[in-house]
Amino acid sequence: MPAVVDHGGRRLHVARIAADIIARVGIDAVTMRQIAAEAGFSTAIVTHYFASKQDLLLFTYQMAADNAQVRVRQALAQDEHDILGCVEALLPCDADSTRDWKVFLSFWHTAVHDPVFAAEQATQAHNARRLLREVLAARMQAGLLDAALDLEFVSQRLLVMIVGAALQAIFDPQTWTREAQRRFFISELRLLCEQGACSFPAEEFLDV
Repeated sequence: MPAVVDHGGRRLHVARIAADIIARVGIDAVTMRQIAAEAGFSTAIVTHYFASKQDLLLFTYQMAADNAQVRVRQALAQDEHDILGCVEALLPCDADSTRDWKVFLSFWHTAVHDPVFAAEQATQAHNARRLLREVLAARMQAGLLDAALDLEFVSQRLLVMIVGAALQAIFDPQTWTREAQRRFFISELRLLCEQGACSFPAEEFLDV
């Protein structure tokens, strides 16, 4: 009886290997042969699951973005009002999230010129804003944020800060440690409260 092959699992395995390689050497240095070798498959098997290198790279980029969304959902499953936890889940705070951010950065220069990757980049930015907006809306519905707050503006503002902090953390990890990133966003969220977005003290908002 032939062995049952988990095709979805194989695609994810190949993409994880591709992500590891991209994080190490960048997108331009990656080859299908290298990915196949590190994944423990023949090149023929890899090309069976991915018709082209671009197909594999796009799937890898989408997987890295999906990983970030999973981390956010896990944080919010503990507390749907935890905006700081949501922000931290989107930052490069550990080995896995740092790898994913290196994958994101490797694709950005491609997205500038490639409409397929540009559309994917826009989609992922929209998804990140939506996640931030959802947790802010949950806080508003619970009476923890001013009902007049412009959620779209604040979610966009937070996303811009997340991207900026992530870039600093990738290029200067000794300075922008996990603790430093956390301190930065505690300060920024306190400022948000001081500007009238919150209807209660910042300490309660952040639970610190």
